[in-house]
Amino acid sequence: MTVTPEGYLAIAYALAGPGAWAVFLFVAIKGRARLDIRPKPMPAIEAPPRVSVIVPCRNEAAGIEDCLRSVLAQDYPNFELIAVDDRSNDGTASVIDGIAAAEPRLKTLHVRDGELPAGWLGKPNAVCRGVKESGGEWLVFIDSDCTLAPNTLREGIATGIARGFDLVSFVPRFVGSGFWDSLLTPLCGMATGGMYSMHWANARMRPQTAFACGQFIAIKRAAYEQIGGHAALCDSAGEDVEMARRLKLAGGTPRVGWGMDLITTRMYASLGEIFRGWGRNFIAASRGRPWRVLAGIGFLVFLTFTVWPALIAGLCHDTPLNGRIWLALGLAHFALITIALYDGYRWGRSKAAYAFLWPISTIFLLALFCRSLYQSSRRRVVWRGVCYDLKPASTGTHS
Repeated sequence: MTVTPEGYLAIAYALAGPGAWAVFLFVAIKGRARLDIRPKPMPAIEAPPRVSVIVPCRNEAAGIEDCLRSVLAQDYPNFELIAVDDRSNDGTASVIDGIAAAEPRLKTLHVRDGELPAGWLGKPNAVCRGVKESGGEWLVFIDSDCTLAPNTLREGIATGIARGFDLVSFVPRFVGSGFWDSLLTPLCGMATGGMYSMHWANARMRPQTAFACGQFIAIKRAAYEQIGGHAALCDSAGEDVEMARRLKLAGGTPRVGWGMDLITTRMYASLGEIFRGWGRNFIAASRGRPWRVLAGIGFLVFLTFTVWPALIAGLCHDTPLNGRIWLALGLAHFALITIALYDGYRWGRSKAAYAFLWPISTIFLLALFCRSLYQSSRRRVVWRGVCYDLKPASTGTHS
């Protein structure tokens, strides 16, 4: 039997289109077990170590109170809370000082305009200042756009102690602030997990692959100091991932796990913020290197958007048999994309029905990748009105 050039093209499409998405779905489902890091049942902590929770915040007046009060409501018995205002101009400082006036467990620090040291980015500097004022055996870093369930701190520390981990990071539940945030943020989260091989981050045999979510990172102070703390991350726009990388390369045990039942985050309030925020996030953890973003673009263009010419070929082909083959392949491709994304939205506790809008959301995702690629070419990102240079990774770190 002779295979025609069109036959070879159909075989290639079957492998690169529906085949690739079938593999993606299989890996996503099987890989979830690797991120199930919490002991069951959760053991009690006999002698709870002192924990210092540090929350850097910049222009978060609208949400910082909810974040801090959720930390203060933790059922963990031995912690202090330090909020560091990083040159805010929206009233954030007044909000945190007001809470601190009535809550002795909360200490506030303020980075004033002109106080950012040369060579430092704002967030690493703010966290570093908080660490210097802390006394905990464990350090917990929390993003200011998060709220925590009352047992979050206890489960994070208990997991680290029971499992012998040096760092524990939880993946939060993304809660949309509107249509665009609900549609795009879970998809961007899935893309980030794929681009940074999150399902392999806990594998001992892959020392160059590590991941952490800045929304919640608990790390032993000794491990933090071993890798140089935030002084070693001072110019990193993706300091969460870089911290996990450095620790793993140094022989430590960073682990990332599911925490959608523990942490919720509202990241961006508008389409413009989504583009600025995720455009930065995609490239920041790679220190401005474009390869992961280029891989994401290739996945969309060659493994996703090829569904449309396949369907058109199936509907318009002048040979009925070949037309039916192309149509069947295109419909299988379309169905697998929808099923995989539906599963991803559902697993992340987002509104799964948004998966059916993937023909729209993936176009926006491609635009976000292109924005990241542009920022990579300039080696510069702008976030919250501040321009940051993307410095090359130092020797010993890996992407």
